[in-house]
Amino acid sequence: MATITEVAKLAGVSVKTVSRVMNDYEHISSKTREKVENAMEELSYAPSAIARQMRLGDSLSIGMLYGDPGSGYQSRLNHAVLKACSDARRYLAVEFFDEKNNDWRGQVEAFLDRTRVKNMILVPPMCDSSDIHDLLETRGVNSVLISPSRPIPGKVSVTMDDRSAAREITDHLIEFNHKIIGHIAGHPDHVATLLRRQGFEEAMMRAGLAGPASMHIESGRFRFRNAMECAEKMLTAANRPTAIFAANDEMASAVLMTANRLGLRVPDDLSIAGFDDTPIAKTVWPDLTTISQPFGAIAEAAVDAIRMAKRGEAEISQTQILPHGLIIRASTGPAPI
Repeated sequence: MATITEVAKLAGVSVKTVSRVMNDYEHISSKTREKVENAMEELSYAPSAIARQMRLGDSLSIGMLYGDPGSGYQSRLNHAVLKACSDARRYLAVEFFDEKNNDWRGQVEAFLDRTRVKNMILVPPMCDSSDIHDLLETRGVNSVLISPSRPIPGKVSVTMDDRSAAREITDHLIEFNHKIIGHIAGHPDHVATLLRRQGFEEAMMRAGLAGPASMHIESGRFRFRNAMECAEKMLTAANRPTAIFAANDEMASAVLMTANRLGLRVPDDLSIAGFDDTPIAKTVWPDLTTISQPFGAIAEAAVDAIRMAKRGEAEISQTQILPHGLIIRASTGPAPI
């Protein structure tokens, strides 16, 4: 097993310099950092995680709290952040967060006390809590926001354009000549719910399809069972939609199950579109047309922002908007004649 002395010798630097690179010391040139990292890779040098943590506390750890770790969106994001942390030689501390418990601040304080993390990635809805931002500021914890509803002074935000993506997927349905389209919205406390509904409504208005005769809107709260009830209501209505856009893939799958139970063929009788491109979108049959979130790029950008903030390189109030993709699969097709 290689030693730190061997890494220093191969890189042509001192042992102290190697240690500073591993500890992410601010005043190291990019050229020196690259030489050391290349030497570490060539020698397959892996420093003791326990020893590093004893020296550094948890300055290399990144904390993350999830309201629903079982959801497709959060599981995909969690995996992406894990990989981004691993690639950046960081440790990820993840814990359950109870959104229904009104003491949000207390939950975060307890997490910080247990983990001693000095960096956090905040996801919706926590990223919009001014109380949590105040707490992290008081505790000296750096944070990066994923998909906040608004820019926060002094914070880096990483997001995609949910509104534009919702317009695009609704336009896809309209291009198939669907005249009556339903939308199953997400949880009312999440900004993505509002943005995706706005995008849907804007596309419908632009196509001259605004109003109750052309639009059905129900709230599925991002939940499978809630979405089944919404789909049942829509698909048994007198002027039932010929297409439904659900605000996530889990709800779109619930629409698909409901349509099958009611004897409707997808996409011949009903087109269905989702959002997020989570694993369920490719598991159900027919597979779902959906919006692909750039989970990997979002996670990498968030971890990079934390690294740059430590070195004093991050721009204040910087918002990074990453591109999405429209993934067209078998669940959407021309409107029935």
